[in-house]
Amino acid sequence: MKALRVMSFAIPIILAALLMIVVRPVYPFVPEATGTGPNAYTVDAWPAGAQPINWLINPTRSSAITGSTSVTTVIQAAFATWTTAPDTNLSVISSPGTSTITDAKNVPNGTNLVCFVCTGVDFSASDGTLALTTTFSNGSGVISQADIYFNPSPKSLCFVTDAQSGGCPTQGDSAQDLQTVATHEIGHFFGLDHSGVVRAIMFPFAPSLLTTLSYDDLAGISTSYPSPAPVVPIGKITGTVNMAPNGSPVFAAHVFGNSTTASNPFAAFNNIRKTPIGTLTLPNGSFTISGVPADSYMVMAEPLDGPVDNTAVEWGLPAKTPTFNQQIQTNFTTRWH
Repeated sequence: MKALRVMSFAIPIILAALLMIVVRPVYPFVPEATGTGPNAYTVDAWPAGAQPINWLINPTRSSAITGSTSVTTVIQAAFATWTTAPDTNLSVISSPGTSTITDAKNVPNGTNLVCFVCTGVDFSASDGTLALTTTFSNGSGVISQADIYFNPSPKSLCFVTDAQSGGCPTQGDSAQDLQTVATHEIGHFFGLDHSGVVRAIMFPFAPSLLTTLSYDDLAGISTSYPSPAPVVPIGKITGTVNMAPNGSPVFAAHVFGNSTTASNPFAAFNNIRKTPIGTLTLPNGSFTISGVPADSYMVMAEPLDGPVDNTAVEWGLPAKTPTFNQQIQTNFTTRWH
């Protein structure tokens, strides 16, 4: 389980993803994945036959939520941020809301629940925990269910549903935009892991307001759910990170491509922001950055030594992956090519 933490300098948060049934090591940094070999993986995603993916909301608000916009409207907007992404084939449909499901331990199988008041969820990992997403997998990279739970009483924080709602009802509390949290959690719902790209929705530390996708988020969602007719052609950047001078491979380096030009192939889409696009290296040091539009890039490699570290990805708690049993390497400084 990844904890959500509040950091004093900008009240960013770590948004959490909790994997149930099958705990999957994450090889690329954007999509969650299931290992298929010592240097191979299968991206975790909903099967094509599951679309449109049905989700169900309990619209009952906790006392931590304020604002005139309904929570259902906020969640619909957050889902739309992902389903309208270019080069992506993804659809969802909402069932009529219900207030009868209030215990996370009694959610019916196949129900993809969004809940603000559910009990049976452990938010104690950190004082700043805001939300958790649970995903259920068959162990072969196929997601069968995902549920999103918001903390009904996050410490010193409240959720606001619109910019006009003002601050928190309790003096001294900090306002956190509900759609920002929901958009991040829905990324987990679709099978995306955390990202090391600072301005990505899936970056584990988020500002109080951010509801558009970065190139990095787009690379993740369009790789997992590719459109049969992409509007912007994309490619890959591949390579290997080795340790000098002996040439030994570097495992779990965060590698990202950063454009060196003013080109913006997705400029026509107002919900997409230009950012670097990243991934992690496999045990043999190789990497593939997917979802890359045509451009000139500087490729950089950095260690997971903070603020994003190995605990921000699903393999993280110990520092060895359950599949590879190999130490995540952080004994190097940032390099670029």
